[in-house]
Amino acid sequence: MARDSVQKKDKTQEICLAAAEIFFTKGYNATSLNDIADALNITKPALYYYFASKQDLLYQIISLGLDSVRDEVLDPAREIVDPEERLRFIIRNHARLSAGGDHAVIIISHEDNALSFQQREEMLRRRREYFDFIRDTLAELSDQGKVRDIDLTTATFTILGMIIWLSRWFSPNGKMSVKDVCDGVCEMAMQGVIKHA
Repeated sequence: MARDSVQKKDKTQEICLAAAEIFFTKGYNATSLNDIADALNITKPALYYYFASKQDLLYQIISLGLDSVRDEVLDPAREIVDPEERLRFIIRNHARLSAGGDHAVIIISHEDNALSFQQREEMLRRRREYFDFIRDTLAELSDQGKVRDIDLTTATFTILGMIIWLSRWFSPNGKMSVKDVCDGVCEMAMQGVIKHA
């Protein structure tokens, strides 16, 4: 890759991460491109070199967040044969992204209504792939007789809700560490779905 394209990619990611934090704090609609430019100490026209519009910036942020979930959760989880171990890995690692302040991951579910229809459809397809993977993992556990008598779709939404909501209440500056809160969320989620003898 040419040096200029590497630098542009790095700057694009820097802008995305800064904008994601601002969108998370202020909300997409309340955030202007001037707010983002000011936070990055660049001009608003400079943003247009990287993004066609505020909506395009949001799309790139959500894509970046979904890439993080794919790279750090979904792809490694595909390599785990045991479904119970796989489910624990998914919950812990996605919770870590959420509790650890990865704002690109956090806003995946919070600001997607601002996307165009086509962009939203692409994001929903990617989110659905992840959802189906978790549900399929629960189905494997159910086939092994390890899951409580619960609806697997409801269980999947509940697990994802626990993980996503972490970003709304957890503070890394509080009394619990990111690891402790992720372990706790994982154990509560597992207790809710796994049968115990």
